[in-house]
Amino acid sequence: MHILHTSIPVRDPKLVAKALAELVDNAIYDFLHAGCYFVMLGAPGALIELYRKEIELSPGEQGEPCQLMDRDTPRALSGSHTAIRVSCDAARVFEVAANYGWRAEVHRRRVFRVIEFWIENEYLLEVFPPEFAAEYLAACELVTASAAPHGDPLKATEVC
Repeated sequence: MHILHTSIPVRDPKLVAKALAELVDNAIYDFLHAGCYFVMLGAPGALIELYRKEIELSPGEQGEPCQLMDRDTPRALSGSHTAIRVSCDAARVFEVAANYGWRAEVHRRRVFRVIEFWIENEYLLEVFPPEFAAEYLAACELVTASAAPHGDPLKATEVC
């Protein structure tokens, strides 16, 4: 399995798209819905969609696609987040965050580090520069290897 894209609810989709384009060294594209954009992440089809916070995805009637509906009062924070691997170094991640007035900090998740990059200081984007991504992938391999049929599985909470 490979995740192809994700969407992030933001207050200013164009500004956020610009910041993410700087982070991943790519371009901004208009999305299908007015005032929404997306940024390609490098691999074909891999992208982040930026929706206005007022937009809510709603299931369509049976046999119909989902609908993008406008809400009167958007939520400030979300229980979800997105993680991306970038080719730039940590210093560049902090530079982009600072340029937009957004919080960014390095945090350790037991055996790997991650940069918590807070888009608009409301949405968590976990950013993995190359050295952090190597730690993360090694931790994922450890969890996967521990699930071998002949051994006791390692709990993901012991690693992450």
